[in-house]
Amino acid sequence: MANSKYRLLIVDDEHLYINMLNEMLKDRYEIKVAVDGEQAIERALSEPRPDLILLDIKMPRMDGFQVLQRLQENPLLQDIPIIFLTAMDAEEDETHGLALGAVDYITKPFSPAIVHARIKTHLSLKESLLETLNAQLQAQSLEQQVGALQRSLSSSALHNPEAFSQIISCSPQMHALFHYMEAVSGTGEPVLITGETGVGKELIAQSLHRLSGQPGELISVNLAGLDDQAFTDTLFGHKKGAFTGAEKDRRGFVSQAEQGTLFLDEIGDLALTSQVKLLRLLQEGIYYPLGSDTPKKMSANVVVATNRNVELMMSCGEFRQDLYFRLSAHHIRLPPLRERLEDIPILTAHFLAEAGQKTGQKSPAAPPELLRLLKLYAFPGNVRELRALLFDAMAQHQGGAVLSMKSIQKTIEMRREVEQGGIATLHEVAGEPPLFKNRQQLPTLESAESALVEEAMQRAGGNQGIAATLLGLSRQALNRRLNRKLRHLITP
Repeated sequence: MANSKYRLLIVDDEHLYINMLNEMLKDRYEIKVAVDGEQAIERALSEPRPDLILLDIKMPRMDGFQVLQRLQENPLLQDIPIIFLTAMDAEEDETHGLALGAVDYITKPFSPAIVHARIKTHLSLKESLLETLNAQLQAQSLEQQVGALQRSLSSSALHNPEAFSQIISCSPQMHALFHYMEAVSGTGEPVLITGETGVGKELIAQSLHRLSGQPGELISVNLAGLDDQAFTDTLFGHKKGAFTGAEKDRRGFVSQAEQGTLFLDEIGDLALTSQVKLLRLLQEGIYYPLGSDTPKKMSANVVVATNRNVELMMSCGEFRQDLYFRLSAHHIRLPPLRERLEDIPILTAHFLAEAGQKTGQKSPAAPPELLRLLKLYAFPGNVRELRALLFDAMAQHQGGAVLSMKSIQKTIEMRREVEQGGIATLHEVAGEPPLFKNRQQLPTLESAESALVEEAMQRAGGNQGIAATLLGLSRQALNRRLNRKLRHLITP
């Protein structure tokens, strides 16, 4: 209704009141009038239907209560808010009308301020209710679609399991992603891979390349540290004499990835000027080597990856929104290792076997206590960190059928101390006192947790995903804490 007036239907058998209300309201609203109950129902059904009805109670043949009941029996009209017009001393009528379903009443003689205020209030409430209902319907629809997709994924086998042979996982989340990758791999559209450092983004890019069936190669480019000129030269290449030192033609990586896959890692580190060039490449499908006026056509699929929060970067003006929408036609969000703990035992066995082959040792078994310890650790470096831990433990292994926990336990304890020390230093540098500084008495666990959650939500600008990352929690775990806090606040 932003670009047109709301429509009102005024129903009253006395022309004096109809004329009075019409004069009050005609500049702000489109007005229909009716002088009796039958005409009111007829006008309410005629297009365009009213957004709100002002209905007199005392009318001959069919009074306002009967008209209200008739309107509510019709599915097309039952959601229209109705405000009764009553006499000054008709308190019983007012109570009865509200019980039947009217949203409000206005007493005669009318006060223009009250009339305008009541109408505005109930039109706003109606609009808010419609928005809420639409949002709920969309959420239910999305939930149903996701549920159907998950059921479909869980009940079907992968068509190309060999494409995922390098990825070790028994996680339902990961297998759902594998099915999604099979579905989107043939579209030719860009794929955006996001996830924390060490989750396996390059392995996912390799799987996408194998799924694509492209005869060309997978060419990987790390964009971190490339300024605009280096980016342009790296991707597009140059002609001899294009700049000082260009002594011969050079093929860029776009050309080298011909009929293959171009994997651009650390896309979040790309300068804004380079982002414009990448967007143009994706939109037009052509590029110009430095020093050349002849366009070349790109035939490679494009896969990009980042461990940064691109949505947050967009809000800070560090990443172009149009490029994000172009890249995220297909978005693969890789879960951190702490959200797929079922993978830790098989990853541990795999890495111990791999380390044993490289060192020429027989692979020892991981004791149950070690697996419990690993599942309790947050693994900020994810799978890469787990691999490094196990390789280091194997290097120190003195033989025997069971791997010693000592080196891993020591490393994890040391890293936790460093993380905790780093957090305290960060607070002090920012001029914020640590939670326990200058306190004679420790806070309760509940109040300390509440303070940390509140601080994380403030730093994340209300974004639960970012706040969860700051706290080292899954989004679901943070949501449970927020709900618990909300219940505590509203419980008397």
